[in-house]
Amino acid sequence: MEQNNNNVSPLGMIFGIISLVVSIVGGITFGVIGAGIALVCGILAIVMSVKVKKETDGAKGTGGMVMGILGIVFGALFAIGCTVCGASVMSEAGTSGGTCYGCVGIKCFVDSKTNEFQDALKDAAENIDWGELADQLDQ
Repeated sequence: MEQNNNNVSPLGMIFGIISLVVSIVGGITFGVIGAGIALVCGILAIVMSVKVKKETDGAKGTGGMVMGILGIVFGALFAIGCTVCGASVMSEAGTSGGTCYGCVGIKCFVDSKTNEFQDALKDAAENIDWGELADQLDQ
């Protein structure tokens, strides 16, 4: 008995689109959490698309499969990137544990470097002999 699962065909594409969008937007804003959701949706998209391709002899399901694969690839890249970013932020801060919840981690890292630079400038400005500098400018 052959089943006609016309409802599964658009679901593969829908999950593929969700996977791709969530992998990019969710990876940037929510880091590992967004990447994990994208990986799950990508896997669902591929499973449903393979099922449709088998039932239709390859006529349908390609779009959902491609979108699911792209979502998985981008999701994996963000998961790895956020893990590395979180580790660098934690080591920079001198703490252990924790994770990066999106590109906020990069902001934290940049803020940390900016604060170090500002402190160095402040120390340099405090060590300047302003009286001697004013005398040199008057000459």
